[in-house]
Amino acid sequence: MSSGSSRKLKIAIGLPEWAPFQDAMRDKPADATYIIQRNLSNGLLSRGHSLTFAAPMNVDEFAVTSDVEAVSPARRSWTASPLFSLASKLVWRIQKLFGIPYLNYFSNYRYSDAAARGLNSVDVIYERNGIYNSGLAMAAKRLRLPYVIFFEADQIMELDIMEKPITGLLRRRAEDILRYNLSAADCIICVTESGRRRLVNHWNVSADKLVVFPNAVHVDRFKPDRQARESIRSKLGLNNEPVILFVGNFFHWHDVPTLLNAFVEVLKFHPTARLVLVGDGERRAAMNALAAELGLERSVIFTGIVSHSDVPHYMAAADIAVVPYPPMDREMWLSPLKLFEYMSAGLAVVASSIGQIVDVVEDGANGSLIPPGNANAMSAALNRLLSDSDFRSKLGANARATAEKNFSWESYLARLEHIFHAVIERQPVKDI
Repeated sequence: MSSGSSRKLKIAIGLPEWAPFQDAMRDKPADATYIIQRNLSNGLLSRGHSLTFAAPMNVDEFAVTSDVEAVSPARRSWTASPLFSLASKLVWRIQKLFGIPYLNYFSNYRYSDAAARGLNSVDVIYERNGIYNSGLAMAAKRLRLPYVIFFEADQIMELDIMEKPITGLLRRRAEDILRYNLSAADCIICVTESGRRRLVNHWNVSADKLVVFPNAVHVDRFKPDRQARESIRSKLGLNNEPVILFVGNFFHWHDVPTLLNAFVEVLKFHPTARLVLVGDGERRAAMNALAAELGLERSVIFTGIVSHSDVPHYMAAADIAVVPYPPMDREMWLSPLKLFEYMSAGLAVVASSIGQIVDVVEDGANGSLIPPGNANAMSAALNRLLSDSDFRSKLGANARATAEKNFSWESYLARLEHIFHAVIERQPVKDI
């Protein structure tokens, strides 16, 4: 890199929605997507860069601000005119008359207009890709600014897997927006190799502008902590019982049913063990019902969602952590944030051998790998760890060392800075 790589930058950070990002920045409970972007934003600020945040507040209003707290809808120019507003309303009435869904054309023009006014002095635009948002890509093109996408997952495919597929004209519109953004990007940051392959093979993106950054963890926050261990155990009404932990929203791809079924077998050998499930989501009620059906009410603790700043304390209270995924008919695209946090916390991890997990976890060295969806294998791995404290300690210590060496936020941010300087200087990014 040139000597300019040490220069402090003016960076625009784009998010799919404003409210959940603001919640994450306030340390309120938030989805992992926004926790990652909060950590990234705070890290860049701590390294001396200037940030301007941009995100839709609703379909008509957009935040473009450097102050997360003092935010009001960004000013617009031509899209604030009465003529534009009239055209927008007229087209929407026609769409409703013919049963056509809202397709985000006018909304993205408003977003582009607001962004072009508010981001004309930044050095680079970085956006966590949103399924219906093309406003920042349009603004970057208009302002001739470098544009970097954080591509966590193919959200269209994600909804297919969740059995909530986008169909008809709305799907075509979502596909068109994604193609536009991918084409406009100077660099696309994927979190996994499978995500990179998806972009190359399905969306025909040039491999030359793709890089893979696994997720990262604050190794100074997620660490063994005896004081926090005792405090959380007391809060949960626990003493010295062995604790198995799961942290995450109860999404379709989080295989909590297999974990619950495996725990039935664990209790036969370790009757004092407790399973602590930290999180919430649309399937939580079903998981409560399954736990009751399996007779686990006294041995399973559902905490509900907690602030991310409290998550390290729950991890410190645990002995083993689980990353459960079911078998999938498509390649696993996720980079589970919980995996890196568990490892940094020094926990022995039992994880499904799927996707990026097999690149991070070495079975028997820094964790235990099991076939996805296999309750018998999961219970056997858990029982072994509960019975062998030396093996459990070895896996936890090695996991911590792996996180410190390979997945710290400091190394992630340094690499991201190199990407930003490369696109600003119009240099290749593939090998960074």
